[in-house]
Amino acid sequence: MAHFRTAHPGHTRTLVQQPEPGHLSASGHPQHGRAPVTAAVGRKAKGRSHAAPAAKQPSAADIAAIAAYARPARFDRIKLREGFLMQFGKGSHFDSAAIPQLELLVGFMEADTGIADIRWMAYMLATAYWETTSLKKETVPTLDKKGKPLVDKKGQPLVHSRQRWAITMSPVEEVGHGAGRNYFLPVKVKSLPSGEARVTEQDGDQFTVSAKGLHTAITKGARMGAAAAQKAVKTYADDDGVELSYFGRGYVQLTWWSNYARSSAQLGLGLQLLLDPAQVLQPQTAYKLMAHGMLTGEGFANGRKFGTYFNGARTDYVKARAMVNGTDHAAEIAAIARQFETILLDAKP
Repeated sequence: MAHFRTAHPGHTRTLVQQPEPGHLSASGHPQHGRAPVTAAVGRKAKGRSHAAPAAKQPSAADIAAIAAYARPARFDRIKLREGFLMQFGKGSHFDSAAIPQLELLVGFMEADTGIADIRWMAYMLATAYWETTSLKKETVPTLDKKGKPLVDKKGQPLVHSRQRWAITMSPVEEVGHGAGRNYFLPVKVKSLPSGEARVTEQDGDQFTVSAKGLHTAITKGARMGAAAAQKAVKTYADDDGVELSYFGRGYVQLTWWSNYARSSAQLGLGLQLLLDPAQVLQPQTAYKLMAHGMLTGEGFANGRKFGTYFNGARTDYVKARAMVNGTDHAAEIAAIARQFETILLDAKP
């Protein structure tokens, strides 16, 4: 089972990974247009071949949408910043520190030849906006009841610390690090000479992880995950592996050691993310995880991908939430995606 943990406390779902067949074209562009006609034309006698199904041509609306949402080589950075301020600058969660992170994310997308559609970009940005908005500690002036700054006996302004939810647009760690969940406890990981790895959980269950990121049980009857209150058994204490934790990290947060291993292999990184899970906090790695899942349906996306929700004239920001976390806050994130779509369209050169 693939588990995804949102950065917002209290909004977690468990997703069953059921990859679906299907892929992008060789150019990285979606197969736009409606589904081909599948009925055979003029059925022939038994034993003879049938005529090939006739593919239905894209409608005028499809063609217009493809052109309108085609991603340019580069967006106007001044218009990008102005659009972000206009759409989000007056919100209570706004933080100017998010602007350079937004530009960094857009830069990753511009360099990614697989990202062909502005709607894909808008949905990734909306997802990053939602999943990485987190508590920020800041020092602010202390005000009186009339909203005027207070000062001490020496005339120095009084200040106090506070926490507020702020947009970061940068990879974050899961709030609480998965406390109470079966992936909360650290495990021990040992890199093996064969290129594989051994994982030992605190209840003594052990697994071998192949270079392709797939795991098999060493311990008879082993089950992945240990109760959060589990006390380390002797097998765990004696293991010579490195102790590592696999709580949520990233733009779309990755959880469980098995998902770190599999996602790492899918990105062509071998077992790097299993052996060094903190790499998921690096913006470029976090972006690759998010884009790969949404483009291919692999990993956290559970078989769902961009082409399902954004195809020709079809735009479905609400149902696209299924790629990440079912229907959790789908309408709110869809509204944010539409705001980012406006920003990106206005920033086209």
